[in-house]
Amino acid sequence: MTAMTEDKQALEPLERRPEARAFRIEDLLTEVRGGRVRIPSFQRALRWERLDASKLFDSLYRGFPVGTLLFWETDAQPEEMRFGSVSVSAGARSDALWVVDGQQRIVSLARVLLAPDPDKDEFALYFDLDKREFVPPPPASTREEDPARWLPMTVVLNSESLMQWAFQWAAEDKERREQAFLLGKRIREYEVPVYLVRSASESILREIFGRINSSGKRLDVNEVFDALHGGRATSRPATIREIVTDLEKLGFGRVEEKILYRLLRVLQGEDVSERAGDGPLRLSEQQVEQAYRQTAETAALVIQFIKHDVGIPHYELLPYKQPLITLGKFFHLHPLPLPRSRELLVRWLWRGALNGAHRGDTVSTRKALDRIVSASEEQSVKRMLEMVDVPPGTWPDVTEPFNFRFASSKLQALALMDLSPRDLQTGELLHLSAYFGGGDEALPLPPVIASIAGNPTKLVYSAANRLAHPGRQGLRRILSAVTDPTILTSHGISEAAIQALQSGDPLRFLELRAEYLSTHFRAYFERHARWGEPDRPAISSLLVLDEET
Repeated sequence: MTAMTEDKQALEPLERRPEARAFRIEDLLTEVRGGRVRIPSFQRALRWERLDASKLFDSLYRGFPVGTLLFWETDAQPEEMRFGSVSVSAGARSDALWVVDGQQRIVSLARVLLAPDPDKDEFALYFDLDKREFVPPPPASTREEDPARWLPMTVVLNSESLMQWAFQWAAEDKERREQAFLLGKRIREYEVPVYLVRSASESILREIFGRINSSGKRLDVNEVFDALHGGRATSRPATIREIVTDLEKLGFGRVEEKILYRLLRVLQGEDVSERAGDGPLRLSEQQVEQAYRQTAETAALVIQFIKHDVGIPHYELLPYKQPLITLGKFFHLHPLPLPRSRELLVRWLWRGALNGAHRGDTVSTRKALDRIVSASEEQSVKRMLEMVDVPPGTWPDVTEPFNFRFASSKLQALALMDLSPRDLQTGELLHLSAYFGGGDEALPLPPVIASIAGNPTKLVYSAANRLAHPGRQGLRRILSAVTDPTILTSHGISEAAIQALQSGDPLRFLELRAEYLSTHFRAYFERHARWGEPDRPAISSLLVLDEET
């Protein structure tokens, strides 16, 4: 009998049917402010942004349906809750309303209507009384020019506060004043349909949550898995999100939850991804604790291998992410591989990154996983290498457009970092891995030359125009002043190239740097992939095989 079957058989029907009610927005927010509404640990992180909140309020204003809320009424302990800039001190109570479905809507309502400052919450909204639409806080100068036009949503929930605002700012404008009162009435009195579930079984609530959120695309499969199982383990980690947080301590960046969930599935002997109609993986309480622990331990082994053996210092620099799953299965079965096996696995990762074999579609990932067997570490490595044994027709080209979203540019970034770049002004070695993971604007790969007037060249958009260096104002000017050959060489810049830049010939600078980097890139990739060298297993393995024959 499977874990899924056992789980379904353990679920009993609800003793009482859910109670259907309607909450007016002002009453619902009273319960939020009073600490009765709670967010359970298995809920996902907030995904909505201000635009989503404005759409919600526009629906409320126009009387459109906004969906049904689902609450679980049960006990709650004292806690401090935060909804953006809104703080709530919630005391212990026996009738708390735990949000099973509707977190994004409730948090958005609280952040827009209850915020202590009308401008500072990231969800802050105003109502344009002329255009009758919800907008972010207008600039102060705009509001000063016509203060009666812009209604802060933080005064809407309380009719007295709204009246004070109207007669302070729109006393002479009857149409706007009446529009403000109409908006307030529509928001406060809007009735949201609510189901109240009363049950002593948290597992039933998790099941309800999982079923609601696995129909459609409102949650990723890993989030549904955490909703069903998260927090059931008696020790940390008890969710995939906690695994992500713990792994960040290894200095490798933030590994995606969906990758870790796929690894968790593989370690449980399941297919790497759900097939249509399967739904999220279901495990018993004992199984889920082991699953979270194994995933965390295995992911840590893989990360340490990638950082120290492969030489890739950050998750964002991985050309493809699927090798984390394949290596995870290998290290799970062979946690202490021989040095020769580790060396060959390095070749496997680099070769697949360079020839695209690690591109990551489900079919190729399954094939790679099938080649790893528990009976033989060496055979597993040999079979994995066979999938990546064809060199690429072309290497990452230094003259092609640089785009960090693509594998080829990540490979070029790694090659630039291999030069051990130094600070242009201090000459100190740069530790650039800390800059990755903060979005494109934080990437330590700024261009040197913004453009070349009258002489367009694709080199302006290539790696030849990128420095492995934190961005600074006037980077070209700073670079032009560098005379230390050690610093210049650490950025792949020859003496002739810097002379061209100093003499005002940026095109020649890029051409000379492209020549230099092209040679370095090819040598760097060949050194790591080692296609021209034999891939024999460890000598000890060969001796064992000989004795067996």
